[in-house]
Amino acid sequence: MDMTSSSKVEAYFSGVAATYQAASKGGVWNAVRQREARRLMQLVGDVSGADVLELGSGAGFYTRLLLAAGARHVWAVDLSQAMLDELPKQGVTPVLGDATKVDPGRTFSMLLSAGMLEFVPEPLTALKNAARFAEPGARLSVLFPVRSVVGRVYQRFHARNGLSISLFDAARLDDLGRQSGWRVGPVTKAGPYSACAVLTREQVLPS
Repeated sequence: MDMTSSSKVEAYFSGVAATYQAASKGGVWNAVRQREARRLMQLVGDVSGADVLELGSGAGFYTRLLLAAGARHVWAVDLSQAMLDELPKQGVTPVLGDATKVDPGRTFSMLLSAGMLEFVPEPLTALKNAARFAEPGARLSVLFPVRSVVGRVYQRFHARNGLSISLFDAARLDDLGRQSGWRVGPVTKAGPYSACAVLTREQVLPS
């Protein structure tokens, strides 16, 4: 039986979880991640004392940045239990689940998703679900791969691992936002194949 897209993503990231955090600290990957992180965290803004919902936490690269920036607590959602096992033990509530249907049990005014949207089979469903747990006016900071030559190289890299990922541009993100209850701010370049934006949760969600 063929594995579903979500199962393939879970299997791949569970397989690399033990070395994922350490591997991201070296070479070109580290340089790219640091550049992306600087831009995304600028958009996130002041998190002092905030409770943050992080969708697609992985091994906790951005979880650690949020805590270092003063976040009170991070609810870290990921599809892979092996990834959640690598998270910091203090200031974090790990939540095992699919971003398209997970229920963290409360609402948030600050949300972050760095490198998750491209891996879900239905980005629209993930954004709709995130809106359910965002307070009106809440901010969702997102990092995502763009439709570009370098973006397609990134896409082919994951295809070699059996994963089919999505690429985005400003028009697609704006369309997804309108359908899911998010107002999309300006899209800005973050790295060689990535961009970021802040989405603001509308007062009333689409029916």
